[in-house]
Amino acid sequence: MKPTAITFLVAIALFRCTSALAGSVQIGFVSDAVLDRWKGGKPPAVPSEQTSCTPAKFGESSSCGAVVIFNHSSQPIVLKCTSSSEEFSVGPNRFGEGRFGEGVVGGDDVPLPCLARHVPWHLQPGEGCYVQVTFWPRTGEVQRATIRVTVEQGSRSTTRSLKVEGTSDYPPELRAAEEVRQRHAAELKKIPRVAGVQLDNQDGIKINVIVTDEDDIAAVRRLVPPKIEGYETEVTRYTGSP
Repeated sequence: MKPTAITFLVAIALFRCTSALAGSVQIGFVSDAVLDRWKGGKPPAVPSEQTSCTPAKFGESSSCGAVVIFNHSSQPIVLKCTSSSEEFSVGPNRFGEGRFGEGVVGGDDVPLPCLARHVPWHLQPGEGCYVQVTFWPRTGEVQRATIRVTVEQGSRSTTRSLKVEGTSDYPPELRAAEEVRQRHAAELKKIPRVAGVQLDNQDGIKINVIVTDEDDIAAVRRLVPPKIEGYETEVTRYTGSP
């Protein structure tokens, strides 16, 4: 095994699966910079069980780094990765059902992505891979989530929970609108069939009241004030994050 790989395995040995899997699978967060240095052949820093995302611009996503997984056991393992919040996605495909999929993995030298598809990911002994975590906020509030990595080996299974936090970086005019949204969100959500309250900056800053069914738009629109503290309102159907 090359020195870089040895250094990494020593550094990453912080989260150990329980029972018969103890000490055989390493899981943790690393930043994008650490991951890039590792892929470039330099030893990474010690990973963490929690991380904070880069502050997200309004209407944009931001990176939370990556979860790295190494199978240091003598048997294949099956991995599944899920997020407790829709605002934090795992894998390169936001609609990949939060699981790892088939692809190419890295061995002793360089880790490669665990690709997000619709099947669990099989990791052979000595192989390692990583999955990107992305934050896409709907509001300016601080958001937190748990990223769970489940490791299955034969009939044994264990889950490791990692914590992630996301914040937003809004310009002054959007911060002011966000304060208004927060003051009125609870009241607006009491309206039947309202699923959420967001900001819309497509054509001037508006307070967007979200419904899940297009047939509800007209009924909800009749109950939503045309303006709230000077901001126009609109009622639209929820379509999910890009």
